[in-house]
Amino acid sequence: GKMSDADLEKAIKAKLESDTQTRQANLSVDAETSENKVSLKGTVPSQEIRTKAVELAKSVQPGLTINDEIEVRPAG
Repeated sequence: GKMSDADLEKAIKAKLESDTQTRQANLSVDAETSENKVSLKGTVPSQEIRTKAVELAKSVQPGLTINDEIEVRPAG
């Protein structure tokens, strides 16, 4: 069956929680299942983690479009 926005958000959050780097980033997830689109927002310390978060989100559902609004702000 089709996932609701909340279900999709939950699934992506769980995926982000499963990785130590993206878990620490504490990203917010905003899903629009009608458009098969997910927005990721938040701040990460490196481009590598940003890319990883997008890849993890994409892996949750085939054909998902990720609207990447993550900011890279190196720690320090």
